[in-house]
Amino acid sequence: MNRLAMSLAAFVMAAAVLGGCAGMEMATDATTAQPLVKLERVEVAAYFPYAPPPARVPLILAFVFNVSNPGGQTVSLEELRFAYAFEAKAGQYFTLNSPAVYDTVHIPPKATNTVRVVSVLDSAIVPATLAVTQGFRMQALGLKGPDLVKEWWEKIGDFGYGIRVSEGVASFATARGPMLVSFQDSFPKK
Repeated sequence: MNRLAMSLAAFVMAAAVLGGCAGMEMATDATTAQPLVKLERVEVAAYFPYAPPPARVPLILAFVFNVSNPGGQTVSLEELRFAYAFEAKAGQYFTLNSPAVYDTVHIPPKATNTVRVVSVLDSAIVPATLAVTQGFRMQALGLKGPDLVKEWWEKIGDFGYGIRVSEGVASFATARGPMLVSFQDSFPKK
């Protein structure tokens, strides 16, 4: 009788182990679809009225992204990078900053998580950045950095100009290995 009980116990354990392995195989067979990154909105996280130089006035923006996982397995957002630009004239955008976040965000299957990226601009730094990176283009368009900064800082409350997100790359960890997703968008929607 003792032998029968031991054989039965061994059989039950083997069935449990094999059943567990089969369950693991089924989990890895679930689909891993490419996640989607979509700009939901841009928010003014903190506002300080514009003041002329030598004052340094911060402009603090929050970029709110919806990160969706259409697949059947949890994915993990590990890095999100993008550049953003403000519109100076109709259709003419100037890149101002390139924020990045490295917080790990787990996104379950068929779910969407919100990711907020906060970025700070400085009214004393932006004109110099524009002059160095895009000076020839500004000159060709007849624009001046300090004038643009004043206009952008004064009109941000009503989003009186477009904001473009470009060069976006999100890095995900998935059951099938790393995955990169590119994205771009604009706000307000036109």
